[in-house]
Order: sequence, then structure tokens, then C-alpha cells
Amino acid sequence: MQTEKDQATGNITVRNDRKKSWNGREVVRLRLLFLAPLTIAILAIVTALMLALYWHEHQSVQKGVMRIRASAQDFYEDSIRYDARALKAVMDTLQRDPLLRAALAGRDRQRLLRQAAPLFQELKQDYAITHFYFTGTDRVNLLRVHTPTRFGDRIDRITTLSAEENRTTSFGVELGPLGTFTLRLVTPWYDTETHELIGYVELGMEIDRVLQKLRDFFGVEVFVLVHKDRLDRNKWEDGMRTLGHPCDWERFPTVVLSSQTPQSVPTLLAERLARGELGDPNTIVEAAHGGASYRIAFLPLQDAGGNSVAHMALIADVSQQTDAALKTVYAGSLTALAAGILLLGFFNWHVGRIGRRIESDAQTLEELATHDGLTGLYNHRAFYTHLEAEIARTQRYKHPLSLLMIDIDHFKQVNDIHGHQAGDAILQSLSKCLADQVRVVDQVYRYGGEEIAVILPDTDTPFILAERIRAAVAATRFELDTGKAVGITVSIGIACFPRNAETGQQLVSAADTALYTAKKEGRNRVCEYQNPMQAENYP
Repeated sequence: MQTEKDQATGNITVRNDRKKSWNGREVVRLRLLFLAPLTIAILAIVTALMLALYWHEHQSVQKGVMRIRASAQDFYEDSIRYDARALKAVMDTLQRDPLLRAALAGRDRQRLLRQAAPLFQELKQDYAITHFYFTGTDRVNLLRVHTPTRFGDRIDRITTLSAEENRTTSFGVELGPLGTFTLRLVTPWYDTETHELIGYVELGMEIDRVLQKLRDFFGVEVFVLVHKDRLDRNKWEDGMRTLGHPCDWERFPTVVLSSQTPQSVPTLLAERLARGELGDPNTIVEAAHGGASYRIAFLPLQDAGGNSVAHMALIADVSQQTDAALKTVYAGSLTALAAGILLLGFFNWHVGRIGRRIESDAQTLEELATHDGLTGLYNHRAFYTHLEAEIARTQRYKHPLSLLMIDIDHFKQVNDIHGHQAGDAILQSLSKCLADQVRVVDQVYRYGGEEIAVILPDTDTPFILAERIRAAVAATRFELDTGKAVGITVSIGIACFPRNAETGQQLVSAADTALYTAKKEGRNRVCEYQNPMQAENYP
């Protein structure tokens, strides 16, 4: 029967014979018949490639902005936590001042002011602390060090109420009547001897620094949009007039700009806000203005009580990225088109041969990369790749997973007595024996030297299979090239996931430990790994 290679050779010969009989006009006609559909196909591929490349570049820009948004969210939260720790450190220092404690316990405003005023100036300069309160046990303010003329009002902020309820330090970001956000830390102070509450001390700092860091670090414009339903209109308008800021409450239907952000809003954002569109926090809004491309991301802001009180709008100018993306699309499309034109002349003869050669080489490389050259088993590299995949599958579907580590007993003596070629022959025969014993779903690997690993997915009885392997090896006589037949035994260690390990490395280590135990207890046996607690309970 003619082989596929013979058939292919015959076909090529027939084509060559026909080419010799064709005259010039027939060759041109055949070329046109072949190149016309091929040209259409190449143009379709180039068009599809251009669209795919554009989509990929577009998605790259979007993902870049999404990374900025996620990083900005983390940066904001980390900055708040960092500043809270700084406020806590300052508070701990203040609590050690006996003069302040005595003044607070005696509710002596003048004495508190004398002691705290110079401290506040230092804290303001060194730590940007803008708020310093002393409040009585009834939450009535004794002294605002930053505005000493205001006192006597009852403090009902979330952080103070939390400190009162939990009798410990409370902190968080709170919204002020002017739409400003302040990080506040409130600590109840107690008498050192009687441990009775003597009052509350509060430190606070505006989040302006955090917002500026966001602008500088990520190169974006930041606008804080406060929900109107969280503000008192009259107080807000009075405060904005005092600060000299515009107080157009009706500018946007649902939000007002925080005084901590620029009051001049870009048109592309103002138009959305005028329509009452804040945007989904999980989406990136595309916008263009003045020939430039922008992306807008919205981050929800919550106060210390977990209430959604505002949104942070991040506006990133991605004009450079989009221009670069378009250039990449144009360059890629032109390159693909040029390559397609060049390929037209060689496609019929060249691509087939190269394709077959690449496939053959790829198969060879894949075989070399994942299999052991001597035994034909999967190699050490493939073992860890497959092990991690099986662990992931086990974690997802809650199926059992076991690992066998197998080592040939006294293999060095075999090499010393019969030679290394005999050792290689035994490894080859042993690999075939193991492959015959395991299930279809099991995977056998040459882990290294004479050590072989077997991954057993979806099995509750690894000991039975391991014992079957051990018995089969012990009952087999392995023939050498010299005609002799020798017998060998193996020791096997078993470890199970997740009972004995939490990671792949731990599973291998546990199986190795069990293998060592099998060796130590006399070889030619199967041992299961026992956790330390198991070993104590079952000596």
C-alpha cells in the first residue's frame, strides 16, 4: 500500500510534470486564479488584524486607567491609615503630659489653652494637624485649641460617639459642613489612679495633603464631589462665602464641589455632572475635549460610619497613550499589509514547507521540554507545572489529591555491580511497569535520579495503589542488555492534599518525609505521611 509520503511525492511529481506542459499564458491565468482569492483573504486578515490591534491598544489604555484607579483607591486608603497612625503616635505622647491631664480633669480652659497652644503650633507645623479638641465627659466641648473662641457645643460626630461607646480610640474621615473632609482621631483619657474617664481629646488633619499626593503621584486631576443630601445648604453657602469661594448650590443637581479641590471644573466633567451622571465606580468614562483624549474614573468616598458621602473624580489625560496606540495600529496594519504582499509570491510553496517544519520543531521542543529523554516520562519541570495545576483544581472542586514519591532501593549497588547502562535499562523498564499499574488519570514523572513521582488526582485510597505498585515491582524481574534478569524493590512515600500540606512544595516535602520513613523502616514498603500531631497520637 502506498504511504502518505509516497502519495505526497507522487502528487508533487504530477504537478511538476503539468507545469512543464503549461505555456506562459496558462501560468499567468492560474496565478491570477490563485492570487485573486488569496489577495482578498489577506486584505480581510489585515482588516481584522487592524481592528483587533485597535481593540487591544484601546483596552491597554483602559486597563492602564483602571490600574491607576485601583492604585489611587489603595493609595488614598493607605495614606489615611498612615496619617491615623501618626495621629495616634502624637496622641500617645500627649497622654503622657501630666499638666494636660490635670487641666482636662479640672475642666480648666485657660490652663488647657496655655499648655496646648504652643503644642498645637508645633503639631501644625510638623504634622499638618489642623484640629485640636478637648471635650468633657459629657461630650461638651471645653476647648478648640485651633479656634479657642468656640466652645460649649456638644460633639456628636461619629468618631467621638464611637470612642464613647467603645471606651477606646476611634478614628476615621468625617465630612464637615463646608464639604471638607477631615481625618479625626478621638481618644478617651482616664485618670491614671482611679481609671475614671476625665474627658476626650481629638486630633484632626485635613485630607488636602492626600489629594495633592494623588495628583502628583498619578499625574491626574482630582475633584471631590460631595453629595448634597449630606450637607446643610445654608451652612455650606455661608462657609463658602467666608472662604471666598463660589457658592453656586444649583450648579449641579446632586453634588457640590468640596472646597478642598479646584473650583474650576473641566467642561468634559461639568457636562456629566450637569446631567447628574456620576458614573459607575466599575467603569471608565471616555471623553474628548479640545483635541485631547481623557478618561474619567469615579471612586466612592465613605465617612467613618461607612456612609457614602461623596465621589472622587479622577481625570487622566491619555492623549499620548491614545496617539501611541493609533500609531501602533497604523504601523501594525501597514506592516501586515506589506508582509501580505510579499507573501503572495511565495505563499503556495513556502508557507506549506515552513508550516510543516515549524510544527515538527515545535513538537520536538515540546517533547524535550516536558519529558525525560531516558524513560520517556514527564520530567522534573513538568512535574511542578502539573502539580500546581492539580492543586488549583483540587481547591476549586474539593477533590482529593495524593502524591507518591518512589525511590529504588539500593540502586547504587545495581549500578556498581551491573554498570550504569544496566541502571538505565532498569529505569526504563521500571517506568513502563509504573505506567502499566497507574490509572489513566494518574501522571508519572521522573523526579530526579532514581526517584519517581506519581500524581494521583481524585483518589481516596492512595495506599492501595501504592502497595499495588510496590508489589508489582517486587514481583518483576528486570532484564538487562546482557541477558541477565535482576529483581529490585522500591520504597514509596505518600502525602495527601490538603490534609498534609497547604502548598505544592509542602506536599512534595511531606511525601519525601514519608519516603524517608519507608527507607528508615527497612525499605520495600509504603509509608503515609503523618503530621506532627498525628505522630504524637499514633506512635
